[in-house]
Amino acid sequence: MLCICLASLGIWGFASPAKPEAITNGSNLVKAMHSRWHKKWYPNFAFEQRAIYYDGETISKEEVWQEVYSQPGNLGIRFNGFESGNGVIFRQDSVYTFQDNKLQGKTYQIHPLLLLCFDVYFLQPEVSVNKLQKIGFDLSKITEAKWQGRDAYVIGTADAKDNTTPQFWVDKERLYIVRVLTNPKGTPREVEINNYKKLEGKWVATEVIFKTDGKTTLREEYFNMRFPKATDTAWFDPAQFASVRW
Repeated sequence: MLCICLASLGIWGFASPAKPEAITNGSNLVKAMHSRWHKKWYPNFAFEQRAIYYDGETISKEEVWQEVYSQPGNLGIRFNGFESGNGVIFRQDSVYTFQDNKLQGKTYQIHPLLLLCFDVYFLQPEVSVNKLQKIGFDLSKITEAKWQGRDAYVIGTADAKDNTTPQFWVDKERLYIVRVLTNPKGTPREVEINNYKKLEGKWVATEVIFKTDGKTTLREEYFNMRFPKATDTAWFDPAQFASVRW
């Protein structure tokens, strides 16, 4: 009887933990990203960036932007200083645009970068999956490829050389986003999320490059990065755009 009880404990009391679900599609990958970084990714993030615009191979304009993120789904951007009165607020799948501190419009938009760079670690995986499907990613298609010398999962296409189908690339080891391709109205657009560095023990991308039809149109370089312990809801309130600072 004792042997039977001990054997039962061996099976039930000290069973090995379940293996992670195999990553065979985009839904599995989203679950794995959430599992790896939930309660570990930074819920608040503030930074400045150099926004460098290109016309062909030539730099056409440079600005400094101020940005702040708060999970889930909140992002405030000021173009070239708070005093400019120009910027946008992303809040819960809507974008509000401002010029001279006046609201110019509100548009429904699921922002793929906001979702894949930040929200995916805080929203329940099924919510992220639903949003990704809504904006055109085919999560049933998966392949693998090298990206800047590292292994990556590719979701949305079965051909890593395909540069026209909506897809996103995720570092296979670290499970953070490195590349996003979309195709609005037949115009291929690509975003590279580059130069990840550890800051206060957290992985942070320090450069983002935007391309249209393979040509760079904007490069963002991040600096003055910090992780606020708390954020103010007023920062993401369109009615208080003109008065708030962070």
